[in-house]
Amino acid sequence: MRVAIVVPTIRENSIIDFLRVWENDFSEHVVIIVEDNPERTFQIAGKNIRHLCWRDIDADLGHHSWIIPRRTDCIRSYGYLKAYQEGVDMILTLDDDCYPQGDDFVGQHYRKLSSKATQPAWVSTGRGPFPRGMPYLLQNRDPECLISHGLWSGIPDLDAVTQLMNARLNQTFDPVEQVIPRGTFFPMCGMNLAFKPSVAPAMYFLLMGRDWPYDRFGDIWCGIFVKKICDHLGFAIRSGQPVVEHKRASSVWANLRKESSAYEVNETLWQAVDSLVLTKGSIRGCYQELAEKLPLTGEYWQRLKTAMNIWADFFSESEVERIEVGDPLVFNREVE
Repeated sequence: MRVAIVVPTIRENSIIDFLRVWENDFSEHVVIIVEDNPERTFQIAGKNIRHLCWRDIDADLGHHSWIIPRRTDCIRSYGYLKAYQEGVDMILTLDDDCYPQGDDFVGQHYRKLSSKATQPAWVSTGRGPFPRGMPYLLQNRDPECLISHGLWSGIPDLDAVTQLMNARLNQTFDPVEQVIPRGTFFPMCGMNLAFKPSVAPAMYFLLMGRDWPYDRFGDIWCGIFVKKICDHLGFAIRSGQPVVEHKRASSVWANLRKESSAYEVNETLWQAVDSLVLTKGSIRGCYQELAEKLPLTGEYWQRLKTAMNIWADFFSESEVERIEVGDPLVFNREVE
């Protein structure tokens, strides 16, 4: 099992502490640090560490480098691309303020991606004996899991409005272990997330931050897109364990300023995606079809659609063909 861990950061002390507490878990894997600065402002030593910055993005992607947004955690998308190119078995992303809680963190994510995500395909219309027509043996689907969405203890991932409300309500967040049902969406957080490299053509965290009208919704909106594609192709997403401890509480007022322009869009974007009919048979094909058919207009959405197509083109058709519907994927084997 070879894993790449992608972590965006702008804080030297935070990333040093992060690497120290995760040292045992990540010593056998590739750690890709994407520093959100024009140049490297600090040095990190380690044979398994790749330390990247804006200069690397610009040199690598050339005139396409604009699709990797700056001054936002969505810069981590570049780390996904480099992880994919490393030929790893699993890509895992964390924030630099997330700490271990429990043992075998990487292994838990890997096992979730290595086993089928069983979920009901039939439901009874009442309680008691099953009515006529219910199958006796086969009542479940067993789709392959492409994404393992881990959760968090400590500081929950709340939007600013909910964070303000909860300052009065003082409710606690309790993680739920589940397969996200087919036909439903979920708030996909990039704070603790693992996925198979084969789904990387759809794992693009959107244009957010300094140069764009929206922020803090790149992972959420990516989750809407990738869930639509997984449902169409018959793949599954798990959410729940493993949990990390999230220690830092960002400023609620800063978050409110960053998020405010996206709240209204977030109410309707999922409906626009939900209404689409996809016809392609691969992750890459579906992602480009979704970009083409997304019924949203305006300069931002036109630029985003272009960025999505450029992102998908980083993954050659021959590399993506292995995930055509019905094909076996790399994780159909025992955990090493």
